[in-house]
Amino acid sequence: MAIIATYDPSTNVGKVRLYILDKDMSAPQFIDEEINAFITEAGSSQLRAAAGLALLSWAAALAREDESVKVGSWSGDRRDVASKLRDLAQEYFAMDNYAPGVQAPSFGYVNVDWTGAVQTERDAVED
Repeated sequence: MAIIATYDPSTNVGKVRLYILDKDMSAPQFIDEEINAFITEAGSSQLRAAAGLALLSWAAALAREDESVKVGSWSGDRRDVASKLRDLAQEYFAMDNYAPGVQAPSFGYVNVDWTGAVQTERDAVED
């Protein structure tokens, strides 16, 4: 199976690449299948949200690499880049009114009467 990365801004994949500036096809950040997965996850009409998902993935990749970079006399910190990618992802999500389908867990409330157990413990300690 050939790994394909294309840039055509008239296609959905190309539009997502344009949003995330992944336009250098000699060294693409994502292949077309990966971008299509982001589009599927976000919905085909929410390309900015798909771009946001791609940016979160890109930020995660940067976060796994060395945090400090030194090249010659220049030094930098990748955490700043990853943070900026996450911030931009949130802006894209807001543009498409996109909220990932994560549902917070719900826990039932249980009222436990510990009065008897506490009194028993007190009685045992006092003896």
